[in-house]
Amino acid sequence: MKNYQELFSLNGKRALITGGTGGLGSAIARAFLQQGADVAVCGGHPEKAEPLKTIASEYERQLLAIRCDICQANEINSMLDQIAETFGGLDILVNSAGMNRLIPAEEYTEEAFDQVMGLNVRALHMVTREVGRRFLIPQGYGRILNLSSVKGFIGTTSDYLAYCTSKGAVNMYTKQLACEWGKYHITCNAIAPTFVRTPINAFQLDDPVFYQKLTDRIPLGRIGREEDIAAAALYLCSDAAQFVSGQVLAVDGGLTAMQ
Repeated sequence: MKNYQELFSLNGKRALITGGTGGLGSAIARAFLQQGADVAVCGGHPEKAEPLKTIASEYERQLLAIRCDICQANEINSMLDQIAETFGGLDILVNSAGMNRLIPAEEYTEEAFDQVMGLNVRALHMVTREVGRRFLIPQGYGRILNLSSVKGFIGTTSDYLAYCTSKGAVNMYTKQLACEWGKYHITCNAIAPTFVRTPINAFQLDDPVFYQKLTDRIPLGRIGREEDIAAAALYLCSDAAQFVSGQVLAVDGGLTAMQ
């Protein structure tokens, strides 16, 4: 039996984090590097990974930053070729890439709806399928973590139709994949945060009325922090969670427990 220090370690593990140069993705990448993993991050702006390279150097780990549009199958395959050449394989996949379009339901166009669902669900599946086929299933081991949202459980007053729908789909995708790939010793879980300040949502959180209404609904009285999400990701992607699969963990300060 491993000791608990080993159970929570990622030493020797190789991880891919989609959207890994963004707010939550980069926080998870920092945590993984500090816990001993080699990390590949992908997104539209790999130059934003420079701070992660500094951390990788400090902890003597490898950091690979790749430009990739995960809605395109050929770009996914090219990215995985680079990862295979550099790391020799993968053990962990974190699907952190996502988007929202703030549009009232009665005005939501097919194009906007498809764009949100395309990245949040279809692209997530495309990456997961190929990582599973190429690395996780053949080696009989893997950790998959999807970034969902409390909006996959509960609705909101306006403008989140496609986003809420997509995150509800991510929750069910997580459960189904856990059932199908458990035979390969692959776990699949999700984290469902409430608001965490990122460049995407700063304009909402900077509105004092919006912020007060939000925190009034959270029993712990604050929004989430990057380290709250990264710590949950570390747990679910480590061997400490080797018997946890098909779960959607709300990291929300109690918001979804409150009426």
